[in-house]
Amino acid sequence: MAWSFTKSGRRLTEADIEKLADEIESTDFELSTWTTRPGRPRLDGRATEHSPRIAVRVPESLRRRVLRRATAEGETVSRVVRRLLEEYAGAD
Repeated sequence: MAWSFTKSGRRLTEADIEKLADEIESTDFELSTWTTRPGRPRLDGRATEHSPRIAVRVPESLRRRVLRRATAEGETVSRVVRRLLEEYAGAD
């Protein structure tokens, strides 16, 4: 099953989708003018697999320092963490 997500990244439940459908059906929503947004590209370039997430908890002071440095260097925290994980894991 393909999951649907909100713009903020929350996964929609069947109940959420039913509620949205009911709201749309009760208005003059014109489906022919609606267009989809492309999702994020896969990180490894393969269209058949998703890019898995790794979640970690860090102290707030570390999060602030990493965000400050990444922003100053024109990077995202995700990109910095991916680079560090690549360095840590080494070559295949």
